[in-house]
Amino acid sequence: MTADARPVPDVELEFHTALAAPPERVFAALTHAEHLARWFADQAESDARDGGRLLLRWTRTGASEQPFVGQWVRFDAPRAAAFTGGHAGYPGGQAGRIAFSLEPDGAGTRLVTLHSMPPRVEYAPLARDYTVAWPRALDRLVAYLTPGR
Repeated sequence: MTADARPVPDVELEFHTALAAPPERVFAALTHAEHLARWFADQAESDARDGGRLLLRWTRTGASEQPFVGQWVRFDAPRAAAFTGGHAGYPGGQAGRIAFSLEPDGAGTRLVTLHSMPPRVEYAPLARDYTVAWPRALDRLVAYLTPGR
C-alpha cells in the first residue's frame, strides 16, 4: 500500500472590518504599542518601522506564558503593515504572517486582515482557534476606535 501524498494548501484567514476612523488613526492602532495594549494584547512593545521588533504578551486566563516575539516585515504607513513571529508554543516557533491592508472609506477605513500560515497539518488547530480569536480582537479594535467610547 502506498501513502497518498497530497500537498497541504497554505492556510489563509481573511477578515474584513469597517472602522469609523481615518486610515492614519487605524494604522497607529495596529502598529504602536500604546494602542496595541488597549485592544489586542495585554502588554505590547513595538518598534513601529520596517524591520522593527514586536513583543506581545497576554495575561488573560488560558493565554500562553511565553511572549509573542515578532518583526515588522512590511511597513507602509498608512496603507499596509505586516509582521511575522511566534514563540516555542507554535509549530516551528512561528505563528505565520499577519498582514493589514487599509483603504479610506468615506470618513472611515476598510481594513483587511490576512493571517497566513505555512502548509503544514500542525497549523490546522491554530487556524480553527484564529477563526474565533481574530473576530473578537477586531471587535475590540472597532470599539477602541469608535468615537465617543
